[in-house]
Amino acid sequence: MGVGTAISAIEVRSSNAAATASWFEVRRQDLDVWNGILLDTGTSLYQYPFWNEPYRRLWITPRYLAWGTQDRPLAFVSILTMGFGPAKIGLVFRGPTCIQSRCAHCHVAIAELLDWARAQGYIFIRFTHSDPQVLTQLAASGHAEDSDAFPCFQDYPVLSPDYVVDQFDDDDQTLASFDREVRRKLRRASEVGYEFRSDHSPDALAQAWPLYQECSRRKQFSLERPLSFYMETMRRAQPHNCVRLYSVLLHGRLVGSALIFRDGTTAHCQLAALEAQHRQAAVYLHWHAMREMHRIGVRRYNLGPGPGSLARFKRQFCEHPVSYPSPLTVVLQEGWFRIWWKSLFPMAKRLRPTLRRIVSSVQR
Repeated sequence: MGVGTAISAIEVRSSNAAATASWFEVRRQDLDVWNGILLDTGTSLYQYPFWNEPYRRLWITPRYLAWGTQDRPLAFVSILTMGFGPAKIGLVFRGPTCIQSRCAHCHVAIAELLDWARAQGYIFIRFTHSDPQVLTQLAASGHAEDSDAFPCFQDYPVLSPDYVVDQFDDDDQTLASFDREVRRKLRRASEVGYEFRSDHSPDALAQAWPLYQECSRRKQFSLERPLSFYMETMRRAQPHNCVRLYSVLLHGRLVGSALIFRDGTTAHCQLAALEAQHRQAAVYLHWHAMREMHRIGVRRYNLGPGPGSLARFKRQFCEHPVSYPSPLTVVLQEGWFRIWWKSLFPMAKRLRPTLRRIVSSVQR
């Protein structure tokens, strides 16, 4: 039975499945099917194949595994892999995940995942997850360090709480949950004459990219991933209705843009930029973006983290941001890890800003 048929059969008789369950690698030709599978779960965006496949452009190899049986998969994980042979490092962003909500045998799956990784030659795997219980289970399954052993590469560049808006079906009810400044700014944007536009074409992002570059220079932050990464991610997300590029125009000219990807529950703002003289259009941009995302099926809109002055802006939409647990490093080869921690880790920390600049400038 193929993977496509497998998903329709995920009413699992847990005891029977667990008896024969194991981790198996997902075939690349099945990745598109798995994007569809994960949309019916609470899996994080950062675990989806359409999000992880473009990392191959950055010399990072994603490996995808499912736990269970071929016809009844119960869990899934995407591991971004660097290195080769007996000296590999793994990064798992917001995973692993249960295909079924709270599968009774997830603790078994976690222990077996670490056994698989050890046999494959991973020195360590750094995990992030929004559920602290998953990290607790991982820590209980072996030697774990409450630290980030690979700070060069993170699921999101700023480690601060996310501002996540819970939306309602009614516009007025959603607006009523915001600070009154939001309503005032929306009225002002209408008076100015801003227009809102939606697209999902990678070419549209290429045309808007100079705006993002100018904004990053002005605000002195790095674009963590190159244009080529985002364009490929858009192409892979399109068939699943999981991406939008939203724009604000004035008199037909682009003055603001936001790139949004969604998983099964939440829309995530990955990039946003506005011309300096049109900063007041930010509320207008995000309001229309979140409502369109609600119309295509997601109730939550993640504005992302809010360091510095961004927190004041995002708090207008969400008074109480969501905090996530710190990364966890699970050590799989003690000797190699000691060498890494004492000799290479300090260098990796120092080189992080340089590596970020190199990665963001990759053209291929």
